[in-house]
Amino acid sequence: MTRAAGRDPAGRPGPQVRRHGGAVLPPRMTLAGRLRAHAARRGERVFLHELATGRRFTFRAFDALVDATCRYLESLGVGAGDRVAFSLDNGVECCLLYFACFRMAAVANPFPSIFAPAEIVEELDLVPPRVVLVPRERMAGFAAGGSRHRVVPIDADVAGGFLDSLGAFAGQWQDAPPMAHTVACLYPSAGAETEPRGIRYTHGNLAGLLPSIVRGFRFAGTDVHLVVLPLGHTAALSYSLFPAAWCGAAVVLTPGFWDIRDEFWRVAGNLRVTYVQTVPAILVMLQHLPGSPGAACTLPYVGCGSAPLPTHVQAGFERSFGLRVANLYGLSETGPTHVDDPRAAGWTPGTIGLPLDVNDVRVLDGSGHRVPDGVDGELAIRGANVFPGYELNAAAAAGRFTGGFFRTGDAGVRDPRDGRFRFVRRLKPIIIRGGINIHPREIDRVLLSHPDVEAVSTTAVPDDYLGEAITSVVTLRNGAAATTATLRQHCRERLSTIKVPDVIRVTGRE
Repeated sequence: MTRAAGRDPAGRPGPQVRRHGGAVLPPRMTLAGRLRAHAARRGERVFLHELATGRRFTFRAFDALVDATCRYLESLGVGAGDRVAFSLDNGVECCLLYFACFRMAAVANPFPSIFAPAEIVEELDLVPPRVVLVPRERMAGFAAGGSRHRVVPIDADVAGGFLDSLGAFAGQWQDAPPMAHTVACLYPSAGAETEPRGIRYTHGNLAGLLPSIVRGFRFAGTDVHLVVLPLGHTAALSYSLFPAAWCGAAVVLTPGFWDIRDEFWRVAGNLRVTYVQTVPAILVMLQHLPGSPGAACTLPYVGCGSAPLPTHVQAGFERSFGLRVANLYGLSETGPTHVDDPRAAGWTPGTIGLPLDVNDVRVLDGSGHRVPDGVDGELAIRGANVFPGYELNAAAAAGRFTGGFFRTGDAGVRDPRDGRFRFVRRLKPIIIRGGINIHPREIDRVLLSHPDVEAVSTTAVPDDYLGEAITSVVTLRNGAAATTATLRQHCRERLSTIKVPDVIRVTGRE
């Protein structure tokens, strides 16, 4: 049932909240069902294009591969409700695992491929999966990290690899229609200090979020999305892969921005790209690289999120390239909550725009009361897109809800003139570096595990390129001899590269 929530003071329609309760979702409200329908109606249209390999997959071909992947996972003992963990580079294999999990009502548990095996193993020990799928070359890292889980290799882009092996599992799979409350994805709670761990995101959440994104961003089946962010991160999923599958658009997969940075504009023009999601670091880099959009560019604007976007970067990009940048906001717990559409009348840089129609957004004070427009407070979100809780810490989730509104931990303000929202600052102690959320204590714990270290304090400092750089001040035990170099190596062995401190200052050595 769709419930209109009236109109807000700016005159916009209120959130269109689709609530399914405990009902089974109809196929048209699931990603697996939408894919099946596109395969039947527009089967010969290209859905996925792998830029690095040149492989193209029509809706019909991809749908058949999803069925085969379901049978493959079943052969590994995976059934409905089982967790399937994976950490893969951008490619069709990663996409197949998402959609196969959705189709068989298993739980997709992705990890960005930049995460170190030891970090992933720590999460898996807390929420054990049925199986872990990783590239063969990373299996040794999982063994070294002490993994006690079943780790299975995925060979991509090679003869006789994963795609070829699916031939033995061909045949249509009987979909398992999920309940609205069935968990579709278990996202890592990036930046968590110790708890909460594991963000439950349900099929009902996706059914509420994705049509709202398609409406708010004006996505259509004629769009071409260029994916340059990792598919293990929710930004690439929420802004491109999942909405494209919902509305029947095409997706161009790249290994990552670094792989195409010198050819970014040529690729976007040649492939008639209409949407790309970036992070601020990409915008800064593009302004320092040769090349420009050119006459072939079909991008109406560029999306940017995952980290605060400085207004001078947003405005500078438009001056350099004549393209506006949408400043986008959301969390893994909610998906995108706002749309900042540069095509809209009255648009100006610096806001995060208007709420998507699935959301009711308020600004609350410390006591949970709504503050007047124009006054800073904590952004709070209500809607069918808001997650139901954390896997391992129900109390943490309950403590972040006030009157049904999820408190984001970010300060914002609503403009009384047009209803647009502005992001003001973070209220929680999170470092955001290159679009990745990092809690300082993630780094502190690793440094404290070194026998020479007595105390650590990790903080962030502004960085023009990555948004924030990391500095750790380390106090050594009396008589200890650890050096900056040995401590940095200790971090490299246990943390993803992006979490290794830029600066380590050692004190207390005698």
